[in-house]
Amino acid sequence: EIQVHSPDGAFYLFLDFSLVSAKLKNKGITSGTKLCEQLLQDTGVAILPGEAFQVPAEKLTARLAFVNFDGAKALSASETIPLNEDLPNDFAEKYCLTLIEGMKEIAHWTKNTCKL
Repeated sequence: EIQVHSPDGAFYLFLDFSLVSAKLKNKGITSGTKLCEQLLQDTGVAILPGEAFQVPAEKLTARLAFVNFDGAKALSASETIPLNEDLPNDFAEKYCLTLIEGMKEIAHWTKNTCKL
């Protein structure tokens, strides 16, 4: 089962595709670089391979940076919400939609490529 761990901070997620490595290998994807290249070609979503961060290529990892949104607009909107209240459920969709769409594309691509 694929798990998603909540980040503790920063603007990055480190993605681990090792659970589907055998299925990716059947598609000729044997390194993080090949994974990122194929994902970009198939979906237009760009992520960096784990090799760029000293992770062995065969580990099939990649880093997703949360940079494709208007941070000033999101921050300004968040400042209208009291600190003791949670952000509204639609906050990310309202201010970070491209990121959500990109993550959905990665999930959809993984499901289709690996026949999950």
